[in-house]
Amino acid sequence: MGLKVGTVKIEKYNPNWELEFYKEKEDLAKIFGNLATEIEHIGSTSVKGLSAKPIIDIAVALKKLDDFEKVKEKFQKEPYSVKEDSDEDEILIRKGAEDNRTHFIHVMEINSKRYKDTIIFRNYLRKHEEAMKEYESLKKELAKKYADNRKMYTSSKNEYIDNIIKKAYKEKGV
Repeated sequence: MGLKVGTVKIEKYNPNWELEFYKEKEDLAKIFGNLATEIEHIGSTSVKGLSAKPIIDIAVALKKLDDFEKVKEKFQKEPYSVKEDSDEDEILIRKGAEDNRTHFIHVMEINSKRYKDTIIFRNYLRKHEEAMKEYESLKKELAKKYADNRKMYTSSKNEYIDNIIKKAYKEKGV
């Protein structure tokens, strides 16, 4: 499990990804304590049957993003690192060395659009096999094209992801 920073490699779905999530969730629950209102397995490794980069994405939902300051020091030492230029609505914590990044921990506010979009996208793919297969095809195509450029790989998926999020909200009547 894991990838060198900046590279893209898609692997067949691996049931061990779920086990890896639960191990990390336990550690994160100890670190965040009652600050975390939810700890969710997100990203492609959280969708059974979906090929993915072998990196576990986890969402940690806080009532207020500022609450992260109370635990930040615990993520400033190995095996963790906080991405210094994290987005204003998300703090990204990376786990693993640069030659083998294993986890991305996305800290977000529970009521933020970003958190809600992340969860609704995951749930839609879990529920709609056709959309999951389309997304898998796109990911494989982009992984070949951008094997050494993860930023382009990621940004090239945005239009598809945005369309799925719109469909998911429409399906929910939102």
